[in-house]
Amino acid sequence: MRIRRQNTDSEEIINMSSLLDVMFILIIFFLATTTFKEQEVDEAVNLPVQAKGEALSADNQLIVINVRKSGTYVLMDQQVTVEEMDGMIREALTENPEMKVLVRADQEALHGWVAQAIAICRNAGVLKANIGYKLLN
Repeated sequence: MRIRRQNTDSEEIINMSSLLDVMFILIIFFLATTTFKEQEVDEAVNLPVQAKGEALSADNQLIVINVRKSGTYVLMDQQVTVEEMDGMIREALTENPEMKVLVRADQEALHGWVAQAIAICRNAGVLKANIGYKLLN
């Protein structure tokens, strides 16, 4: 005995709700497991204000030197002397020769302290040393 199917001109509808559920779960999983790099910021340093300019982007090839108004240097969240700073920069350069340096100085810090930090970087072989500042909104 032959059973005939009913022919309908409409196509079958594909249920997309389960696919969307899986996609949202994957998005939530990837957002929850992603890590974000935070930029090192020393709250004791009050940066000078610049009316125009571009903010520097933080990446893995960046050493941040903070110069406080008292003349102390903070590198990698620890207070260091000039000799220790020179050694740490040279050590970082042996690992990555294209390392960049960002010098963040308090607006009341003396120019000589900032110049000394940049001179140490240049003598150690840093190719690029920048001075950090705040943008005026």
